[in-house]
Parts: sequence; C-alpha cells; structure tokens
Amino acid sequence: MIAREVAMDIALEKNRERDAYSFANINLLGRCNVDCFFCLGRDICKELEPHNQLRAHFSLWKNFYSFLEKCEANRVKKLYITGQNTDSLMYEYLGELIAHLKIFGFYVRLRTNGLLATSKMDVINQTELSVGYSIHSLNANTNQKIMGRWVVPMWPFILKATYRPRVSVVVNRYNESEIDELLRFFGDFPNIRYVQMRRVSTDFRTQELMPDIEAYERVYEKLKYYPLIRTFAKDAEVRSIYGHEVVFWRTTKTSVNSLNYFTDGTISDMYFIVEGYLKYHNKAEQNVI
Repeated sequence: MIAREVAMDIALEKNRERDAYSFANINLLGRCNVDCFFCLGRDICKELEPHNQLRAHFSLWKNFYSFLEKCEANRVKKLYITGQNTDSLMYEYLGELIAHLKIFGFYVRLRTNGLLATSKMDVINQTELSVGYSIHSLNANTNQKIMGRWVVPMWPFILKATYRPRVSVVVNRYNESEIDELLRFFGDFPNIRYVQMRRVSTDFRTQELMPDIEAYERVYEKLKYYPLIRTFAKDAEVRSIYGHEVVFWRTTKTSVNSLNYFTDGTISDMYFIVEGYLKYHNKAEQNVI
C-alpha cells in the first residue's frame, strides 16, 4: 500500500512548467444529470451555482467571441465542449454550436457522462475529433456511489454507434476493484481510440479525496507492468492493456496546457481549472483585467 504521506505529496504537487497551448475547453455551467462526488466543480460550487447557460444560445454568452479570438491568436484549433458542473449533452444548442465552431475552422471534441448519448448520437457524431465518455463502472450499485444515479448507460450500443469514442475512467475508492473488468470490457470495442485512467483532481478537498488518490496509485502499481508504449507531457504513460492504449493521467502533474472558457463569461489562460477561474474573478474585482 502506498504511504499516505507520499500520496499527499503527489496530490498537492502542480507542475507549473506548461507546454504551449494545444487545446481549449468550453466549460458549460448549469445543473447536471448526475452528482459525481469527485466533480471538480464542487471545489467552487458556491461560485458556480448561480450560473446556468444550458438554455442560453451561445451567441448570447458573455465574452465568447473574445475567447475564440484568443484561441486564434494562440493557434489553438482543438476545442473541447465539456461541463464544469454539468454535462455537455444537456446543452440545448449543442448541435448548432458544433456546426458554428466548424465554420470558424475549429475541430471539436466532446466530453460526456453518456446518459443522454442514445438520443443524441446524431449530434455526437458531428464532431471530427474523438468523443470522450466517462465510464466509471458497469455496476448500478457502484454507479450510485460514484455518480448518485443507479442507471448504467447502454454502453455496448453507445460505443459501437460512436464514430470516434475514447474513454475516461476516474479511479476511486468505489471502482478500484472493478478496473480490470472495465479494461477487459473496453477490449471488446476496437473503435475506442484510447482509454484514460484519471486520478481525481482537487484544489481544496485533498483530505476528503485522499482515499481516491490512494486508490489510483494502487491501481497504477498493479498495471504498470503492462508494456510501456511511450510517455508524453512529462508525467503521462501509455501502456498496452487488452488491445488498447491506456493512458495514466495524474492531471496536474502533466505538462499539457489549455485555455479555458466558462459560459458565465470567464476566460482563463490557465490549465488549472479552479485556480484559473478564481484568478479571473479576483482580478475582475480589482478592475485590472
């Protein structure tokens, strides 16, 4: 078992040496259809709670076109539509947004929990780049503990119907014993681009989420003996497991870099989501932005 003090050091360390910007996030704000206990939005839930742009047309989002100009200025062409405290498939104008971004020359990806995927497959497959599904368990009881919902999406149908799927698994205390089962399941779908094993990320809840940080490190210790294909972004390792490339991702320790836009009008030039959001608003209060 990994020593607790070692896990704490891992959790608290942020790699400040970032690469050039390679992508940007459009972080939707609003109510979610699940309640994941590790959601990064919980770190700033009071700040985010008043905002909900899920039914607001993107042309009305504050600073949205300034953000797109910032992406152009930094030669960022890859945009992820994701949710900071909600899910991307809940956005009312998602298909129109994807088409609009394509007109501006951007390449679009989605991140989603997949609950609405069976009814939104036509929108999902509008994207040129991969669609990232968060799949943490195939077990309804485990899903309830992790996501606050018993329902398990129809993953066999969804993964087969998606043109370019990839998968993210947030390793935690509840699904630790199911990781091998999940990886074997993914092996049945050769169209999956890759699988990402993610460690929880938090700025303010390290003690609360320490059991999950430790769970990730235990899983990594078990899986690190599979063949190493390559490393990238300083900390990320790619290993071959059951026919797929599996990426081990400690989030804040990697060197990848991104711009971030939140649909309340916040623009951040930081990869660190929470820190960048709070930094923007501290500056805004001082009228120096």
